[in-house]
Amino acid sequence: MAMLKVVTLVLLSIFSADALQAQLRRFYSLQNPNSYDSVDFTLKATSGISFFRHVNGGNPLNIFGNPDLDRINPSFEIDVVNRTCQVNLNLSEFRKSVVGDGLVYAMMSSKEEDEENYWKFLLNDQKVYNLNLNYGIGSSDIDLSGTHVSGLQITTGSADVTVNYRGGETNLSEMDTFMIKVDLGSIIAHDLERSRARNLIAEIGFGQAVLDFRNPVEKSCNVKATVGAGKLEVLLPINSPVIIHMKESPLCNITMAEGYEEMEKGVYVNMLYAADALNLLTFDIEVSMGVISFANAED
Repeated sequence: MAMLKVVTLVLLSIFSADALQAQLRRFYSLQNPNSYDSVDFTLKATSGISFFRHVNGGNPLNIFGNPDLDRINPSFEIDVVNRTCQVNLNLSEFRKSVVGDGLVYAMMSSKEEDEENYWKFLLNDQKVYNLNLNYGIGSSDIDLSGTHVSGLQITTGSADVTVNYRGGETNLSEMDTFMIKVDLGSIIAHDLERSRARNLIAEIGFGQAVLDFRNPVEKSCNVKATVGAGKLEVLLPINSPVIIHMKESPLCNITMAEGYEEMEKGVYVNMLYAADALNLLTFDIEVSMGVISFANAED
């Protein structure tokens, strides 16, 4: 889990700095909360550093930032449809798309440029959110503790993204689908059992992802992952029933967690496995040339 430790330490050093708050100014606020019950928020950012936090009360969405306006022209659009507030924030650089050109971004952009482009997003605990977050390069720290999130999709080109529940509170709503797409970057998702997601979908190209189910799963969750030439690390709960279906190729490298038995070709289970378990954690993994690592979570 070297990648998990290194990236986590780097991101914590960035997002714990109190000095960052003084540099930010309010750019946008979502008001008139009585006119809608849920918020569909789409973010498109080609570069920069951002973080999401929960606050008690206040506006459903407050956005602070200090963008380099010579490079970025922020666009903020709102439309209320059937009691849902649809919000689109575009932070794309001039003449650049958001994802798909991750290698180009990494070669042509500098760390100093990213550090000049900070964004802070504050969500409250009164509305239900559906989040669609798209990143090019840079980094993002997403703390969803104490929020209502019904759906979450994260797409990254070369950005490093972490998702966590650092405040210790679980998702206040059940989540239908948590989806991640990784091109060349990385996504680390901590304490995934707190997301209360029924389905988790991961698509990994050349990048890396860590799926951390550190604590017991209360309800069944289906995880479907495809890995091209990248790397997937999975931390498994030691007190939940688990079944893993593997579809591998001769060019991949797979490490299975201790205590798992192969009940049939490509199907692994732990000692707690029961087909009718209400809290069954199910994995369907397909890998081409990548590296898959399963490990039991440490206490």
